[in-house]
Amino acid sequence: MRHRAALAATALAVAVATLAVPGRATAVEPGFEVRITELPPTFGAGAESRTLTVVASSDRRRCQKVRWSLVLQVEGPDLDEVEVERVEDDDDFPVQVERDDDIARITDQQLDPGELCRGRTVTARYRVSIDDDAESGRVVFASQAFTAGGTLLQETSGQSPVVGQERSTTPTESPSPEPEESAAEDEEATPQPDRTGDTIAGVPASSSGGTPSLLGPGLIVGAVLVFLGVGLLLRLRLRNRTARQAAMPARFYS
Repeated sequence: MRHRAALAATALAVAVATLAVPGRATAVEPGFEVRITELPPTFGAGAESRTLTVVASSDRRRCQKVRWSLVLQVEGPDLDEVEVERVEDDDDFPVQVERDDDIARITDQQLDPGELCRGRTVTARYRVSIDDDAESGRVVFASQAFTAGGTLLQETSGQSPVVGQERSTTPTESPSPEPEESAAEDEEATPQPDRTGDTIAGVPASSSGGTPSLLGPGLIVGAVLVFLGVGLLLRLRLRNRTARQAAMPARFYS
């Protein structure tokens, strides 16, 4: 972990040297100190902006004005996914931005309103936010305090991890197997032989549940009974007529 931090500090120092600085950057002046007094432990992607605070102090008797410059380097998120606002008394402070790949320098266009003296500090505040689509990684800050003439008084650095949004891994539901209709469609498409005639011919018309039909014999017996009844009725009528004729008295006409 220390080895990685040392490499990051070395890379940031090289980047600070390659980016343009306000005026000429000379050796660090003795008697000045720059400290990061407020550094968020983490930056969350999509979360509210967090505040980075840098304070410069001096043990010199002579007071002087200060110009702040912040070098920003990101690892993981894109530089465009990091938003930095320089604020002074809760208002935006005008800055000039220079960038090179994943490194950017943010320099005040004006001198800080405060004055750096012995027992009096000068403070720079930045609001830092990360876009909600950013990946996890880290962001490294290098803060520098310059004189009005561009002389580097002192610098310091710090870093914070970036916690990216968790990608939602919604399990894809496997489509339910569709019913196999191909076999049924093939059966419907194939013409089936007409077995209606064979079925009707093979089953007796008067059968019901396999029991032999009594309709034919019943009709024959019924016809015989009808003929017998008719014959009996005719015989009775002939007998009655013969009896009446025999009982009628003979009449003679003179």
